[in-house]
Amino acid sequence: MSFAYGKFYQNPEDEYLVQTKNLDFEQADHYLLNYLYMGNGHVFRVEGYYKDYDKLFKTKNNQFNNAGSGYAHGIDLFWKDRKTIKDVDYWVSYSYLNTKRGFRNYPVSSIPPFAGKHTLNVVYKQFFEKVSLQVGATYTYATGRTYFNPNNPVYIGDKTINNQNLSLSVSYLTRVFNQFTVIYTSINNIPGFKNVYGYNYSDNGQNRLAVQPPARRNFFVGMFIAIGDNTFVR
Repeated sequence: MSFAYGKFYQNPEDEYLVQTKNLDFEQADHYLLNYLYMGNGHVFRVEGYYKDYDKLFKTKNNQFNNAGSGYAHGIDLFWKDRKTIKDVDYWVSYSYLNTKRGFRNYPVSSIPPFAGKHTLNVVYKQFFEKVSLQVGATYTYATGRTYFNPNNPVYIGDKTINNQNLSLSVSYLTRVFNQFTVIYTSINNIPGFKNVYGYNYSDNGQNRLAVQPPARRNFFVGMFIAIGDNTFVR
């Protein structure tokens, strides 16, 4: 078990620094409490945190200052098991985040679009030693993100639908010209979930376009050869 505190500084983004010399470092105080267990083929970690943001970049009427502030607190959980099932590794991670920031051009303190409240990941990997094959599957679930709707009087008061993804990968270990080689293929978003990451509105606010990935599913096939490494024994 451990506790940590840190005070961090960083520059505002370069696009603002080139416009003024009057900006100071942005600041954040971090408080973290962590518990970690490792043993007998298992890993369990839980971490709670609180972050206090100060002197964040803020702009109003083309005037720049460090009057922004905000906070974030949450918890991260992680569990990994590589013993219960033979030749299987699986792990589960979950994150909860509650945050608001009053920075940039925000008129009021709000939940920024990049901050999802709940995120769940489940990963499963199984190795078939006799045929040098590894199969993996990953499922991700994330609650909706906020976005700016000019028709809503509440600033950044709308949220997208919850997003999901289920992917599958297969790796085959072999040799090509006596070199260690991995033939890899993967499929992303197998069920074809209609994920939406936000919306872009027209100037008059009457029309909007969903921000979505370029394709519903992605396929990848590749071969990786470790040139010069012939130590792998199949």
